Amino acid sequence: MLKILFMKKTTIFFAFVLILCTLFFSSCGERNKTENQSVSGDTSLVSQNKNTSIGEAIKDTAAVENKNNQIASANTALPEVLIYNFHVTNRCASCIAIEEGTTKTLNTYFSAEVKQGRIKRQVLNVDDAANQKISEKYQAFGSGLYITRVFKGKETTTDLTGDGFKYAKNKEDKFIEILKNTIANYLK
Repeated sequence: MLKILFMKKTTIFFAFVLILCTLFFSSCGERNKTENQSVSGDTSLVSQNKNTSIGEAIKDTAAVENKNNQIASANTALPEVLIYNFHVTNRCASCIAIEEGTTKTLNTYFSAEVKQGRIKRQVLNVDDAANQKISEKYQAFGSGLYITRVFKGKETTTDLTGDGFKYAKNKEDKFIEILKNTIANYLK
């Protein structure tokens, strides 16, 4: 009898832990990614005009992509860093902290590179149809922070989503240090 009672309590405990883990890891749609995965393809900055139809958004995206490819091929001497802050419409405190920490890092350590155009940043709502293509490229279906280095036609991406959720809200200095080092290495 005790053995059966113990097994029931253990089963209930593990079910409760499983539910908590599911809720924790699904908040904000965070997904695990492999760091430094190579990504090829679109480096365009997607139009975010909410009054634009999907067809017009695709045309706008193609035009911007073409212009960015021309600029990239003309200026291949120095690497370019693209920063994408993805989020959903209903944002949590951690998502907001990641965006604020990224802004603080760029303003404090990389303002010259941002002005020169070597660092480009976008904050994108994955729920917006205009951002569907870029969201799919980075497999961002919720919150995410991706740093991409574009150099000589090759893209290398680091997913800092996990570090953002781990540190941005409660250990901002640690998050900023990780982000700063990643950007600095990509600018070399």
